[in-house]
Amino acid sequence: MKDSKKCLKQGMKKGVSAAMAAALAAGSVMGIWPCAPANRAVAVWAAETDPKQEKTGASQAKEEVVYITSDAGGTVKKMYVVNSFPGGEVTDYGDYSSVKILNTDGEISQNGDEIRISSDASSVYYQGELTERQSPWNISLRYFLDGKEYSPEEIAGKSGNLEIHFQVTKNTECEGSFYEDYALQAAFLLDTEQCGNISAPDATIANVGSSKQLTYTILPGEGIDTVLTADVTEFSMDAVSINGIRLNLNVDVDDADLKEKVGELIDATVKLDDGARELSSGTEELQDGSARLKDGTLELKTGMEDLDDGAAALQEGLAAVQNGLDALNAQSGTLTGGSKEFQAALATIQSAVNAVSVDSEELSQLTAASGQIRQALTELSGGAAALQDGLGYAQYQALMKENGLDIEELKAGNQEAVKTIEDYEAMLDRIGTIPGYESLVEPLKVQLRAAAEQIKTLLNANNAAIGGTEAYLNGLSGQLPALTEGLNTLETQYQTFDASISQLTVTLKGMTGNLSALADGINLLNETYKELDGGIRAYTDGTAQLTAGYSQVMDGVASLVKGTKTLTEGSGELYDKTAELYDGVVTLCDGAREMAEGTGDFRSQTADMDSQVDKEIDRLLETIGGGSGPCVSFVSEKNTNVDAVQFVITTDAIEIEEEQTVQTTETEELSFWEKLMQLF
Repeated sequence: MKDSKKCLKQGMKKGVSAAMAAALAAGSVMGIWPCAPANRAVAVWAAETDPKQEKTGASQAKEEVVYITSDAGGTVKKMYVVNSFPGGEVTDYGDYSSVKILNTDGEISQNGDEIRISSDASSVYYQGELTERQSPWNISLRYFLDGKEYSPEEIAGKSGNLEIHFQVTKNTECEGSFYEDYALQAAFLLDTEQCGNISAPDATIANVGSSKQLTYTILPGEGIDTVLTADVTEFSMDAVSINGIRLNLNVDVDDADLKEKVGELIDATVKLDDGARELSSGTEELQDGSARLKDGTLELKTGMEDLDDGAAALQEGLAAVQNGLDALNAQSGTLTGGSKEFQAALATIQSAVNAVSVDSEELSQLTAASGQIRQALTELSGGAAALQDGLGYAQYQALMKENGLDIEELKAGNQEAVKTIEDYEAMLDRIGTIPGYESLVEPLKVQLRAAAEQIKTLLNANNAAIGGTEAYLNGLSGQLPALTEGLNTLETQYQTFDASISQLTVTLKGMTGNLSALADGINLLNETYKELDGGIRAYTDGTAQLTAGYSQVMDGVASLVKGTKTLTEGSGELYDKTAELYDGVVTLCDGAREMAEGTGDFRSQTADMDSQVDKEIDRLLETIGGGSGPCVSFVSEKNTNVDAVQFVITTDAIEIEEEQTVQTTETEELSFWEKLMQLF
């Protein structure tokens, strides 16, 4: 409300200042300005006298022009008054030290403060010197060059950055209401050849030939305190002229538009307050959402830490499986070695039988070798069964669960985490659409989206790795039953074969004849065993391939562990960013709440703004209207028949001292108009 009043006051002041400037300009041509009647609808300065004004005191209506000369700093040096009357017999009053007629040869007499003039002229001008009267205004002009203060005499001819501090205040020692009723116009004239970069924020600047004229308009009762600056070279300045007139305004203000605008402002204030309240409510919802986001990212961070621990446990469990496969693969050498020995024994028997040389020792070696092969097949079959029981994906899940990691819960948690991140991304997008939050949310979206995409990629990769492990282990476990069944069949067949070998050795030991039939049987046995030995080698190669393939699984799990660590770090960074977002939203919420409180106060304070504006307009017009009563003589209160009083204040010029040649001139008699021009 204070700002509204200030703007209104400034606007009115500018309008009145413009009108007064025009009047002052007109008055400077006329020379003498009369008072204005108080009943005009627009700003006027009337030349006629109000017929209702009572005329007492002086014998005829008069006008006064008060001339004040001062030094360049504003200190008064001399004061005199030019009084004007219609011709005839004139009686006037004033405490003058001396008086003289300016335009006629009529008689003038002074008796104390009474002055009498008798003249046949149509108008009479006389001048009276004042010695005791005070000026209504204290005028101060201070001069600074490059920050240092100089007297007017010292600053003449200097160069640098000039500051002139111009101040007008009320002289409390001056009687009367001249300070409150009279407006001033001060004019500075600066030569542009000496002054550049001229700055005068409170002045009206105009070009006058090659000079700049700075005009200050000072309303009644206002005074002024301002600074004008310029860059000067060999500084000098003409006299400062200050003119004063009695400002009497009767302003009829059409404030319908203003009231309409004020009403719109009040309505806008209500809408602003309602909007601020909605904004405050919305920021509270935003704060709740960001709090949930913060809690969700904390849960995600905790879940990622659990996932990292589970991945490490998975790596340890798979390492145990790898050790089992390595042990099984290590038994393959024993199996293939025994098969080679048995085949060598068959070859020896074959050679011996073919050489018709069979003895009991060789048959015993054959039986022993066959028993070793049977035992190896039995152990191999048992190892394959154990491998089948422990190598499947279900067994892998059970092993991981024993180590503290539930694979299915891990997969479900990864999927839920991805969905949660996508929900948070959607929430950020919605927050970004709220007016005023784009600049806050957009940088966070750029940072968080990159981290979120990395986290989602790692989570999906984790599930893909688990799926790959499942497919691989299920594939292996799917092949193991056939291998186990083949080994069981091989073991059964070999047990039969071993029994045949034992029976053969018994038969051979008891044989005493037909060795050729035995040789044929041995040859057939040798050929059949070659096929069996090929199957054993294929089995051991398959076991080696299984072990090598499992190494790839271990490498994948190692990558998974590395990825989960990156995922854990990313979730921690995501939590930190959401925590920063939450803190920012809390600050925003507090600011919105404070704004809502402020708009509420503003709404309550501006509810009656229309009536306050009316009062302020009335007060302002009273302030700038000046005096509304009859003109009062500056010289003496006995002069009650006064049409106009004008003040003309002139300072000394700031001049560079020059050597002058003294010349003798004859004094010439001046005419009236030459004398009058000298006054101005």
